[in-house]
Amino acid sequence: MTVIALAAEEHPSRQCCDTRSVLWNGICRDMARKDLARAGQVVERDPEVALHVVGTPARRAHDVLAGEALARGADEIVLADPRRSGLGRLELRRLRRTSPVPVS
Repeated sequence: MTVIALAAEEHPSRQCCDTRSVLWNGICRDMARKDLARAGQVVERDPEVALHVVGTPARRAHDVLAGEALARGADEIVLADPRRSGLGRLELRRLRRTSPVPVS
């Protein structure tokens, strides 16, 4: 089993020395790691469970999640808490409608 935490990332600006998006992306990845740490406690650090942070452009999270599930050979996508998944209502609908892997 694989547990994935999405980290919504902004595309870094091409302007010289602009670090806002880099800092924001770091914060998002830290928050995703904290979510995974809580998930690790729930599964009692079972060695059969792989924990991963996946960076995703904010508006394409549904595509990235479906692609990750397919690449990892998932049988199903289960969102533990859809409201905290990082997917808005529209993206959640798109994921359920377009994902080649069933979503529950």
